[in-house]
Amino acid sequence: MKYIDKFLKLLKTDRNTFLTYILTLITIYLVIDRLVELLFLCFTGISLSYWGPIKYTLALACPVFAFCFSFSSKFIKSSQTKLSFFYVYCIALYIIALSMFVQFGNKLFWLIVFSAPNYVEILTEFPDLLQRAFSALALYLPLVTFYPLFRWLFMKLNDTKDIRDSIMDYGGIDLSDKSEGWGPYTCEIKLCKDKDTGKTIKTPEVRRFESTFICGVSGSRKNYNDV
Repeated sequence: MKYIDKFLKLLKTDRNTFLTYILTLITIYLVIDRLVELLFLCFTGISLSYWGPIKYTLALACPVFAFCFSFSSKFIKSSQTKLSFFYVYCIALYIIALSMFVQFGNKLFWLIVFSAPNYVEILTEFPDLLQRAFSALALYLPLVTFYPLFRWLFMKLNDTKDIRDSIMDYGGIDLSDKSEGWGPYTCEIKLCKDKDTGKTIKTPEVRRFESTFICGVSGSRKNYNDV
């Protein structure tokens, strides 16, 4: 991790921001790729590239982890920015998931056609009918699911304070270096030793500028000046 941090310092960024940037770029590529596949399905009834469960699992993980890392990155400037990022990643996740269900359904129906004893005659005599049927199936799912997503994101979510506040209060996955403020050249404070592990318990320098709550019974030396 030390070499990675040195590389990130050259880029003038941190771990969370860098991962958010990379995962977001991958998510944008996946969304464009799946939209193209949906268009192929809608106009031809056959996909250009069928993905399996493993590929779709990795593809679905990209917007999810991009969202998780983004909330602890430098891209987030305000609560409204958090809400905007949430909208973007939800739409990206929806498009990838939609492509997955449409492709799986399309592949299933083609397998049913190929399992027919006289499938060669069906394909040669009724190609236009099959193409229209499979195109209609590819169009059906986007048409019936787009509006519910739009209504939930831009109507229910905006009108429900608890949901909106829970999104804004989410801190995200934080991979930042927690060792900052420790070391021989800092003003860290030694408190005690863990009786089970023998490790020294210390307060880092950065924590000295934060509020502290000390609770204990009488005579437990809660007074800071007596420590």
